[in-house]
Amino acid sequence: MATASQQKETDNITPRKVIVKTMTVNRNTNTVFEFFKNIKNMESGGILKDITKAEEDDWWKFNTPAGEAKLKLSRVEQELGVIDHIFVGNGLVWHVYVRIVPNRYGTTVLWTFIRPDGLDDKQFEEQLAAFDIEIEGWKKALERAS
Repeated sequence: MATASQQKETDNITPRKVIVKTMTVNRNTNTVFEFFKNIKNMESGGILKDITKAEEDDWWKFNTPAGEAKLKLSRVEQELGVIDHIFVGNGLVWHVYVRIVPNRYGTTVLWTFIRPDGLDDKQFEEQLAAFDIEIEGWKKALERAS
């Protein structure tokens, strides 16, 4: 059986649990990319509220069911469909890797979440359960747009 210090060393070199969420929408990739590049559009997911530009460089603040949080786009490359961001809330820092890819006449968006420090695997899964609600809201908002 591993000691606590050996377990901690193993945790630092072992890949963490990953969850990938997807959304396929009947909109072209440029429309979808522009939608997610505009942080204010994230309110249409239904969970994030009162999104405002923070005084800090490139950060956006908002309210979530768990309290105040903030988000910053960390890598934006439209030609590659990359729109990664950092989400900070409830004492956790999440690096979220987002890919926007063409899918025939529509687009598929993939969010890759790597378990952040401060959560075990079960807590990580529980934290992301509500993300499906946001995805449905974003999909409806995109498909309503003309």
